[in-house]
Amino acid sequence: MKAMIVSDFCTLRNALLQLLGICIVVALFMGYVMGAVGTAAAIAAMVPFMGLFSLAAYDEQNNWERFRLTLPLTRRQVVFGRYASIALLTAGSLTLALVLGLGIAAVAGLLPTQWLPESLSPAENTPEMIVGSTIGGVSVVAIAMAVAMPVITRFGMTKAARIVPVIVVLVVAFAVAFFGSGIQPTGVLADLVQWLDTGSNYLFLAAALVAVVALIYVASAFVAAKLYEKREF
Repeated sequence: MKAMIVSDFCTLRNALLQLLGICIVVALFMGYVMGAVGTAAAIAAMVPFMGLFSLAAYDEQNNWERFRLTLPLTRRQVVFGRYASIALLTAGSLTLALVLGLGIAAVAGLLPTQWLPESLSPAENTPEMIVGSTIGGVSVVAIAMAVAMPVITRFGMTKAARIVPVIVVLVVAFAVAFFGSGIQPTGVLADLVQWLDTGSNYLFLAAALVAVVALIYVASAFVAAKLYEKREF
């Protein structure tokens, strides 16, 4: 698994350096329009998703999937190594987004109020909001990757590019239909939601969200490993 992680980051080395520069430029322009909150969420989601599809594209373009079968690596090690690489990339993206988001908010706080657009007002860019939006952005993209990676592992990048959007659209449609029907939590669940929504309890909500997303991601890894073992090249 360690060999896969090293290989993946060597493959992405140049792309990540370019992506870092892009993120800084995007943060400057997006920060003025959307504020630190929206900027942090966008960057947190952008980096790992682009990294995932870049790795999948490189694998298929250079036939590295077949080449790995000749190495002393089991298929499970290949899959778990790729999941570990993306998890590390996601953690790095989260850190970068927080640094940029909090940095933008700090600089905006030093400027005269009349110079700032409404999107950069201190009241709309508190540290709690920035942290929450960053975790939310990472969580959304992690779930999307948990859906996409087993499909990519089983069918390859080319076929997955046709299948993954269909799955995502179906999931989004189901979510809109479910939550748009006016379903509200009741009883103990309603009390829990109200408690999490007050005061500093957002930290528990963020921790719970991260834990749930992590479980989904790990479950996706085991599904992908099973599918990859049955794949024929």
